[in-house]
Amino acid sequence: MIDLLIELGDNGPMQQRVYEGIYAALRDGRLKPGQRLPASRVWALELGVARNTIREATTALIAEGWLEARAGSGLFVRPQPALHSKVEAALTSARAASGQLSLSAWAGQLPQALPELPSSSLVVDFRPGVVSSDAERLFRYRRPAQSRDAVTAALCQYGDPAGELPLRQRIAAYLRQSRSVRCGPDDIVVTSGMHQSMDLLCRLLLEPGRSLAVEDPGYPVIGHAAKLAGAALCHIGVDDNGLKVDEVPSRIAGVYCTPNHQFPLGVALSGSRRRELLDRAAREDFFVIEDDYDCEFYHGAAPSRCLQAEDAAQRVIYVGSVSKILAPALRIGYIVAPPWLRDSLHRAKWVVDRQTSSYAQNALLAIMSSGDFATHLHRMRFEYGKRRTALLDGIGTRLRQYVVALASTCGMHVAARITNGCDARTLCRLAEAEGVGIYEGNQFSSTGSASDILVFAFGRTGAAEIERGLELIEKAWASRRTADALRGP
Repeated sequence: MIDLLIELGDNGPMQQRVYEGIYAALRDGRLKPGQRLPASRVWALELGVARNTIREATTALIAEGWLEARAGSGLFVRPQPALHSKVEAALTSARAASGQLSLSAWAGQLPQALPELPSSSLVVDFRPGVVSSDAERLFRYRRPAQSRDAVTAALCQYGDPAGELPLRQRIAAYLRQSRSVRCGPDDIVVTSGMHQSMDLLCRLLLEPGRSLAVEDPGYPVIGHAAKLAGAALCHIGVDDNGLKVDEVPSRIAGVYCTPNHQFPLGVALSGSRRRELLDRAAREDFFVIEDDYDCEFYHGAAPSRCLQAEDAAQRVIYVGSVSKILAPALRIGYIVAPPWLRDSLHRAKWVVDRQTSSYAQNALLAIMSSGDFATHLHRMRFEYGKRRTALLDGIGTRLRQYVVALASTCGMHVAARITNGCDARTLCRLAEAEGVGIYEGNQFSSTGSASDILVFAFGRTGAAEIERGLELIEKAWASRRTADALRGP
C-alpha cells in the first residue's frame, strides 16, 4: 500500500475530480505498474469524500484498463508498457538537464572516488578498519542504562548537542583512567564518529589561507576534511620515531598526528619529538589534533600517556571513538575540547546535526555502566594479541623472503616493508587472485612515501583465517609463473 497525494480540481462533480486526479497520477508516473492503491475507505478519509465516490472513479479506470482488482488483495495499477517507457524517458531527460547545473567550490573539493566496500569474494580479507563481531552480543542483550520512561522521553525530544551528561561523565572517567586525559564531562563533545569530529574541527579551525600539517602516510579522511574547509595541506614524513616534527613549517595553523600508534606504520612519536611538538605549538601558537588511534589494544607494555596530558599551554585537542572497541556502525566519537574551543564547538555541533543519536548514546551508556565495556575491552585485547602473534609468526616464516614486519606495540594491524624490490601493487593483485585481500601503503599516502609498505589487519580475521590467508599469499608469491611479475617495473 502507498500514500499518494491526489490533487482534486475545483470544477465539476466530485466523482469526475477524483477520477481526473488518479488519472493524472497514472499518466505522470507517480503510480507505477504493480503498485497497490489504498483501500477505498482509507482513501475516502484522506480526500474527505464519500467512499462511493472513490469506488465509482476507480471502477471507471478499471473499465479503461488502467487498474485491476485482485480478489482478496485489493486494487493495483496495470502495466502500460508504452506509457511508462515514455514516463521513464521524460524522467531521464529531466535528470540529464539537471546535471548541467553547477555545484559549489566545496563540491569540487570532494574526493573523486569513495573507498571500496569489502569484497564478499575474498576468502581472507586483511582489510584495516573492520573489527571483530564479538561486541554484537552486548547490544543484543544489554538493557538500557536508564528507565524505560527515561529512554522514551529521550527518544521523543532533542538532547544536549554536546551529548547526554551521564555518557559524557562515563567517557571522561574512562579517558582519565586509561589515557591520563585531563578532562571532565564539560570538556567532552559526543560526535557521530571520527569523520564528524574532523569535519567540525576543520570548519572551526581552518579556512582559505591556513594550512594543516598531516602525517604522510596517514589517515586520508583528514586531508579531505581540511580541503573542504579551504585549507592547504602540508604532508610531513614519518620515520621510526614518528612524525618528523622538524619538517613542520612555520606559520602553520595546526598539526594532525597519531602520536602513540601512527597509522598505518604503527610507530610511536619519540619522547624528544613529543616535547618538541608541544614546545613549538605553544611558542608558535598552533593547535594539535591528537588522534589516540587504537591505543586501547596494546600488546605488552601500555603505551605512553596521551600528548594532551603533557600540554600545559592547552593547544592539544584530543579525539577518539568507540568504533574499534565496539563497532563502527555505532557511530559515536568524542572530542576533548580546550576551554577556548568548547563554546564554539557546542554551537557548531548543534548546527551540523543537532545531536548524536540519543538511542546510540543510551546503548553505549548501558554498556559502560554495566561493566561490560571494560570486560569486552580486556577480552578483545587478549584476542587481538593472539591474532597479532599469529600474523607476525606467519609473516616471519611464510613471507620472510618478501617482507619484514615493522615494530609496533598497539592496534589491530601490522605494516610490513617489502625487502626484495617487489612491486607492492603486483603483490596485492597476486594475493587477491588467490582470494586474499592485502593493502598497499601508498593508498594512505599523497606523496608516494609508502610505496614499499603493505598493510595486514586482523580486526575481523581469526588466527585460523590468518594462517590460511598467509598460506595462500605464500602460494601466490612463490609460484613460478608469477616470478617475473614479482620483480616489479
